[in-house]
Amino acid sequence: MADDASACSVYKATCLRSGLSVALKVYFLTRVPRNVVHMIKREIELHHQLTHPNIIQLYAAFLDGDRIVLVQEYAARGDLFHLLRQIGGRMTETQVSDIVMRPFLDALAYLHSHGICHRDIKPENILFNDQWMLKIADFGVSINLNEERAVTRAGTIDYMAPEVTRCPLKAEPNENKDNASLAYTSAVDIWAAGVLSYELLVGFTPMVAPPQGTAAAAKLSSKPNCAVSQFMAVAASPRMLHFPASLSQASRDFILATLSENPGDRPTAKELLRHPWLCA
Repeated sequence: MADDASACSVYKATCLRSGLSVALKVYFLTRVPRNVVHMIKREIELHHQLTHPNIIQLYAAFLDGDRIVLVQEYAARGDLFHLLRQIGGRMTETQVSDIVMRPFLDALAYLHSHGICHRDIKPENILFNDQWMLKIADFGVSINLNEERAVTRAGTIDYMAPEVTRCPLKAEPNENKDNASLAYTSAVDIWAAGVLSYELLVGFTPMVAPPQGTAAAAKLSSKPNCAVSQFMAVAASPRMLHFPASLSQASRDFILATLSENPGDRPTAKELLRHPWLCA
């Protein structure tokens, strides 16, 4: 078993017919909350349409009793989270730009061109195959902005853009869908790309949320429309970012651009691919 969670587990398997190694993402329906079932259906619908060399391929999906099984491309080298820790917690600028950001942004530009917002960009969801080719994975909270509004606080808090933290959690799939004031865009993925870049270069994310289970975390979670956004605005303001002296000005400019508080001021993935830092 490669990964485990209460409602979902990921296993390595081998196709008996082809001998191909695959990853089986298994959802246990008896453990999946009722309001999450539609997200699994959406994940399959979105993922099966995607064809890009830097996106994990979904080969098939089927129902097996009380389990939904997604048969996916297997990434032999594992995820960026564990790779980062194996090499000491930081990467050089060349490693970040060449190995991670260029292929990552190319895949992100592809997703955004099809209206798809990933919503959970983080090292754990960036994988590498045996040839060290980067692969974006896990479309569990992804959404097609051409079909519906994104109005939910979804993703991982350290990588959430301010406009996401202001959104409430929801109990029903269509809750708040008619509230245009909550709607956010694919620019939230650009924010996450900036957080990711900073983390890879510096060794930690530019924002530190209180540990889960603490009184501070509970206080923030109880006031999603106010406390969380205020906390993130203070903790993650680009004006307060500290950069090691060794980092180039180009890398700093890249990160600061992605972490613009106004979503409209953030470059697109396509524009970031032309940024001087990635073109050096």
